Amino acid sequence: MSCKCIMKYFIFLITILFLGMARTADAQKITILVDNWPPYNFKKDNEIVGINTELIEAALKRTHIKYKLVMYPFKRAMKTVQKYPNTMLLSVALIPQRKAHYAWIGPMQARRVYLFKLKERTDIQIKDKQDLKKYRTGVQLGGSIEQFFIANNIHTDHYSLVSNSESLLKMLFKKRVDLIPGDPLETAYQLKNMGHDFSELEAAYLVSEEGGYYMVANKDTSASIISSIQESLDEVLASGAKEQLIEKYFK
Repeated sequence: MSCKCIMKYFIFLITILFLGMARTADAQKITILVDNWPPYNFKKDNEIVGINTELIEAALKRTHIKYKLVMYPFKRAMKTVQKYPNTMLLSVALIPQRKAHYAWIGPMQARRVYLFKLKERTDIQIKDKQDLKKYRTGVQLGGSIEQFFIANNIHTDHYSLVSNSESLLKMLFKKRVDLIPGDPLETAYQLKNMGHDFSELEAAYLVSEEGGYYMVANKDTSASIISSIQESLDEVLASGAKEQLIEKYFK
């Protein structure tokens, strides 16, 4: 073989190797869509922060996977992640209606969802799901409680849809709704920032304590990326980082 042929063959091999490396590097870049849901994930001083945000970022730093965080409305983000590989969404409740549509990374938090009322509202009494039709509930668009109401044939006449969870407490205190959903940690954090106390509310109905809160990924995302993030997240959680972050956000 002539020197010219050897050189061409060498350049060909280098090109193939480079393209392979480029594809691998590109495959490692992920976009994480983030809904506004304090204290788990939210924007503060132009930075995306929160308990779950910091847990995921700590896990990603261990994997060396390149990523970017983008604030995005929850319902639109759910649809976007279903369409595009290497996209993920933080944070999502694992409920049966969603399970088959995504790859799941977590859980980062246990899930315990109540419908809360103002403590002074002694007129609100709920014994079963049917009693929910007697009251008006504030519900986040695309959230798990909207799915719960749909599954239980509770018509939109009985609930008001909002784009973010922060609006719900304001609606409750203005008495525009009778009930709002939330978990105790989320609700306590938002009340603290509004200058209210958790003792002003009362749990009226336990909706669910199943599943947990996860990061979801497009199902066509590389299995190695999913498993790598999951393994790293497990290590971060085992280190006690979650408890430290909860303490940090409630100072």
